[in-house]
Amino acid sequence: MDARTVFAWVLVAVSVVILWLFVQPFLSWLLVTGLLAFVLMPVHRRLEDHVGTRVSAGVLSLLVVAVTVGSLVLGATVVIERSVTLLEGVSRARILGQVDRVLEQRLGVNVPVRVLAQRATDRATAYASGSASSVLSSGMHAFLGFLLFVFVLYYLLKDGDRAVEWIRRITPLPPGVNEELVTSTDDMMWAILKGHVLVAFVQGGVAGVALFVTGVPEAAILTIAMMVLALVPVVGVAPILGGAVIYLFINGRLLSAAFVVVWGLTTVAVTDDYLRAMVIDRGSELHSAVIFVGILGGTYLLGPVGLFLGPLLIGFALTAIEVLGDHYNVIHRPAR
Repeated sequence: MDARTVFAWVLVAVSVVILWLFVQPFLSWLLVTGLLAFVLMPVHRRLEDHVGTRVSAGVLSLLVVAVTVGSLVLGATVVIERSVTLLEGVSRARILGQVDRVLEQRLGVNVPVRVLAQRATDRATAYASGSASSVLSSGMHAFLGFLLFVFVLYYLLKDGDRAVEWIRRITPLPPGVNEELVTSTDDMMWAILKGHVLVAFVQGGVAGVALFVTGVPEAAILTIAMMVLALVPVVGVAPILGGAVIYLFINGRLLSAAFVVVWGLTTVAVTDDYLRAMVIDRGSELHSAVIFVGILGGTYLLGPVGLFLGPLLIGFALTAIEVLGDHYNVIHRPAR
């Protein structure tokens, strides 16, 4: 290897390290942006035929911003309203006085609950004041990440095809292998999105019907939680439905509890089994164990974002191994 080749590889390595240093602080935001751009790309391609590429990308990006900000504002409003309702008419001094009397009756000693509560409040206030800078830093990081998310989403929609072509050009693989790798990855990603994410949302919504019908408190929030839990193959919606059954049973609503049990064992189960088979080709579906590993590993490495991106990343790795193994005759498939 001559000096020019060594210098070229060193330059590439240094460039990759510098690029990683710039990208790493906002890696989760960029991964979410890439996933969302992939999902919105079919809509963008249809829309750009009527309004143009720039307008289509801009409209979709603004729509995503509106939905995101609107959801955050709505969620914050609901939380504040519920908190005010729970605290309305409740006196802290009255509660602490009641605790004082209960402890004195049960233990026979006078525990200074009010003094301890005041000290705890003072310490919490001091801690909050001391951590104000870190809170401000986290808020600034979230703002910059969201700003990056919006701009990158716009340009991925606008110039996504050029980005894919650039990746194909710099990848040192034969054109046929590049094409097969891109096609297989595209099929795999849509299979995961349709077969696991879409079905999880549908299954969580179907399970939520039982909560609304039986009048379980906070049915809307619990339904959203079930949509997320349905992504986890082993857990699913069972914990929340089980909790609803226990709640209804304790409150003497036996028929409602029985309805939730029957609904979960029939309608929800059918949704998971048959709808998943209808929306996805069995031949391109990843095994449930692989999905589970992707969810756990992705969540551990990337946080909540990994719940969605973990299976996609591990699926891409397996697809790349299979495609490259076939091309270089590393994988020997049994004859049929």
